[in-house]
Amino acid sequence: MRRRILLVALFTFFISGLLIAEINLSKTKAVSYDSSGTTIGGTISEDTTWTFENSPYFLVDTVTVATGATLTIEPGVTVDIDFWALKVEGTLHAVGNETHRIKFQAREKPLTGNVRIYFTDSSTPWNEDTETGCIIEYAEIDLYCGGGYGVRGGSPKISHNLMLFSGCDAGIIASGNSIVSNNTIVINGYRGIVTEGNASVLYNIIVGGASSPAVGIGVGGDLPIIVGNLITYVHGFSTGDMTGYAGIAFYDGKPFITNNTILDCVRALGFPPYLDPTGLNQTKINYNNLYGDVVVGKEDPRITINLTYNWWGTTNTSLIDEKIYDQKDDRKLCLVNYLPILSSPAIAPLNITRIQISSLSQEPEQNEVEPYQEVTVRANVTDQIVGVGDVTLCYSVNGGATWNYSNVIYNETLGLYESVIPGQPENTVAKYYVVASDKFHNHYAYWPDQGDFLQPVYCVYTVIPEFPQPIILLLFAFITLIATILLKKKARPKSPPQFSLK
Repeated sequence: MRRRILLVALFTFFISGLLIAEINLSKTKAVSYDSSGTTIGGTISEDTTWTFENSPYFLVDTVTVATGATLTIEPGVTVDIDFWALKVEGTLHAVGNETHRIKFQAREKPLTGNVRIYFTDSSTPWNEDTETGCIIEYAEIDLYCGGGYGVRGGSPKISHNLMLFSGCDAGIIASGNSIVSNNTIVINGYRGIVTEGNASVLYNIIVGGASSPAVGIGVGGDLPIIVGNLITYVHGFSTGDMTGYAGIAFYDGKPFITNNTILDCVRALGFPPYLDPTGLNQTKINYNNLYGDVVVGKEDPRITINLTYNWWGTTNTSLIDEKIYDQKDDRKLCLVNYLPILSSPAIAPLNITRIQISSLSQEPEQNEVEPYQEVTVRANVTDQIVGVGDVTLCYSVNGGATWNYSNVIYNETLGLYESVIPGQPENTVAKYYVVASDKFHNHYAYWPDQGDFLQPVYCVYTVIPEFPQPIILLLFAFITLIATILLKKKARPKSPPQFSLK
């Protein structure tokens, strides 16, 4: 008896120890976002490195990198700009990589100034030969601009970044000899990029966001170079003068614009009334794919705008004339000369899609789910602009009275996102749908497609009884019949052997 009591006591002590350890372990794992990282504000007057180990960095005031100082930001670091700005008078070296991007984020309206990342005239310009100077590369930038600008000034290199600018007059003001190249830029504001000086805007994807911008690239400055960009989903949001709302809008300067594709925009090119035509005779706008209209708002019938050697989506000049609103439609406007034209696209236009769910499957299938059997849901989710963000499986097993939400995990082997609905009792009717967002949670996709959301639709299955009653009765009758036959066969007496006498 004593031995039994001792064993029970030891077992209870052991279980209690495990529970205490688990509680302590949970406390150790729980890390408050507010209590970790580094707070920073004020002036950086000497070379400084923001390290991954001390990330995230929270700005509690505007941070100014003084002239002669270099701020280096390591791969994987997160910088929360919050209400403030990062002002660079010296050098900013923020270079991540494809697997560990640097993150700049600001979701609050700025309390001072109107630029979130500002390179002053004294900041160190990027030198492509020596690979020195101000640079932001392989970063993920998500900035609310409060009516101002995301990145502005100086002559930095801004390349290979994923960017979302919200509430902005312009996401990037590319001034001086800035290089803005190979970025994906999503705009929830007025303009994507505005050029000043001799900036180069090269091979970017510029996409309208949930709040579609009015201008993809606003071209100004002296000799800007605009090459190889895809500009799409720029639809504008004004009911006023729309002549300056376009994939590319022209302000002034003598730009070189070639090999760009403008697709699915409110119009391809716009020449607004405030256009300074001084450099138009030296402007080169050739070998572009212009899928859309061209609108002239500048009133001066003496001026001809040359748009020769471009692809208009057709070789039918009557259709091209219909795409152009110029002096032929209003005698006081400038004239557009588009001949000769290209007979085929200047470059192969990229075919990119926003977040979408292209297929969905469940296992077991709809009519094969047995009691308490898990159901695996798999979805093919893609986003060719900024990448897939969150994928969620939403399901209800009580007619929609309550809903459960499960994160969907990417299965690298199958190349699909999958999650599980737990097993349910027989006759349960389960309904579900899958929702996916892009990386910036800027656009969403649903399966089934929710249409106008007024009458939601779902995938539905019913848990079948494991052995339906009719099948059980038939099986019982069959077993009874077989047993009866066997018993009768066993009870039948054997005939004695027969002998014959001769």
